[in-house]
Amino acid sequence: MKGPGLLIVLLVVLGGVSGLGFLLGLGNAAVLAALTALFCLIAAVGGPLWADLRLLAWFAPALILAVGVPRLLGAVSQWAAIGLLVAIVVVAGLLPVLGPRFVTVGLGLGMASLFGYGFQLTGTASAGQILGAPALAVGVVILLRVLMGAKDPAKPTRDALADALSTDTSETQVRAARLWLADRPRRWTGGVLGGLFRYRAATGLLEIRRKRLDSKEIGETLDAAKEEAARLAEAVRSPTAPNDVEPVRRNEPGGLPGATARLVTALWEALETIRTAATERDESRVDVPKGLRKELRRIELSGAFSWQSAQFRHALRCGLGVGLALVVASFRPGDPLTVSFLLGTFAILQPEWRDSLGKAWQRIGGSLGGAVVLSLVLWLLPQGFLLPIGLVALLGGFSFMQTRPAVFNGCMVLMSVGMNATTRHLDPRYVLVEYLLLMVLAGAIALLFGFAAIPGVPKPGPGERFENAVCATRELLGSVARKLRGEDVDPRTLGREFRAATIAHHGLLAAEPGTKQPAPGQQDALEKAAEALRGLSVTASSLLLRPGSAEAANAVDEAARTLGTEETAEITVPRDADEEQRLVLDTIAADVVAVGEAALKL
Repeated sequence: MKGPGLLIVLLVVLGGVSGLGFLLGLGNAAVLAALTALFCLIAAVGGPLWADLRLLAWFAPALILAVGVPRLLGAVSQWAAIGLLVAIVVVAGLLPVLGPRFVTVGLGLGMASLFGYGFQLTGTASAGQILGAPALAVGVVILLRVLMGAKDPAKPTRDALADALSTDTSETQVRAARLWLADRPRRWTGGVLGGLFRYRAATGLLEIRRKRLDSKEIGETLDAAKEEAARLAEAVRSPTAPNDVEPVRRNEPGGLPGATARLVTALWEALETIRTAATERDESRVDVPKGLRKELRRIELSGAFSWQSAQFRHALRCGLGVGLALVVASFRPGDPLTVSFLLGTFAILQPEWRDSLGKAWQRIGGSLGGAVVLSLVLWLLPQGFLLPIGLVALLGGFSFMQTRPAVFNGCMVLMSVGMNATTRHLDPRYVLVEYLLLMVLAGAIALLFGFAAIPGVPKPGPGERFENAVCATRELLGSVARKLRGEDVDPRTLGREFRAATIAHHGLLAAEPGTKQPAPGQQDALEKAAEALRGLSVTASSLLLRPGSAEAANAVDEAARTLGTEETAEITVPRDADEEQRLVLDTIAADVVAVGEAALKL
């Protein structure tokens, strides 16, 4: 959501929640409810309607407790409240292991808890009002999310499939697969997803052969296929079945070697499968193996609570950094800028220290830019203009939160200084200087823990991390293949291998400070490899939930044998395979190709 639409939503949330809060008797806590709703909104939007509602079913009560309980506990024991907040921040730092969708969920949970604790009310509020404020916030956000998605609940899934078809990036493909599984999977979108996997696997292998053979014919075929894929993407994106989609225009040059010719044929057949699915629109539900979503969560969490997990170490650093910021803030009780200081520290702390450095620059540089604008405002306009300018900056700043974070941080200077100076009758110049000093301190604390390397933790380079992840996944796939053939495989062995593979996948992206930096292009390869290897683990788990089959066992065995090598995996789909089996085998083939492409760059 961007532009005017986002601005309207923000106005509805801020105005609606604060107005309802005063009507329901929340008193001064109505402002807390309105601003908490913004953090809840960050986590509430990001997928199809039903998936977001399932997420909100557990996130909403967690947010209510995270916002209200530390504040109430702080009135009894400040140190107990700090300990609870550190625990919440650690949990928020671990949530991204569940997938990219949960990055904003962890961000919303952590920011809302710190905001609820540090926000200074203009008066007193009872325990019921403190807990009622976040409850009202999540209630309004849930209602708003339903209204936003009721007309077309599956639009994010269709858009993700269309984006994955029209753009050649692993992120869009992974997002499409995750949203499809999280939504109510339909047979036609499953057909599009299966065709997408076959199309990407074929293009990946043909691109490798084009470079080896320096073949102009293969290049022309790939260009023609990209044009057709972009055309079909619009048909997939349409909310209703289109009637005017032209047949796929094939470009199959003659004289190609047998294996290459078969790949070209598979490429065009995949696009025809997508066209058929998009135009016929079979809306029947796909029979996803029972418990697959829970198994997916179990796999992703299995390696998170381990000292070997880079994400776990980041979560601990994040908790310690925020804990130090809370201790510093405890020496300035009643300071209205405490909440900006806490949120700044939390926002700068990132899994990668390079990202933390970038966030620190965005925060401090944006604050300096905002300070310059505020100085001009104080010079040119009366102080009474600070409050309306701060409110406009608050609404406008959220439009730049993702695209231009430095601008967003500059807007927050205008909002925080303007509102606090006006409502508390403070000297805005003093408040501005204090704000800048607190942002510098927040950056120093965050970078201190962001750069801190934990003693005894290995620091393998990109190539070694990739090799470790491939080996761990290969061992897991080998055990799964034996299990599918009916051999006796100890469940404890499978559990250990799933855990080891998950830890290795996390380590691909979140390196320990002091690790050798990836060369240009290697970071993208690491991200592609991590998603593909994680996808293979999830697919292997889904196969264990279904009755074993020789085709599935052979596919997993072939994937294990060729994973991370230059050899082409021969994973065939039987003609009598059902849609679910086709989708599984296509997913395995696409992920193996993606790992092979990453291996060439690492």
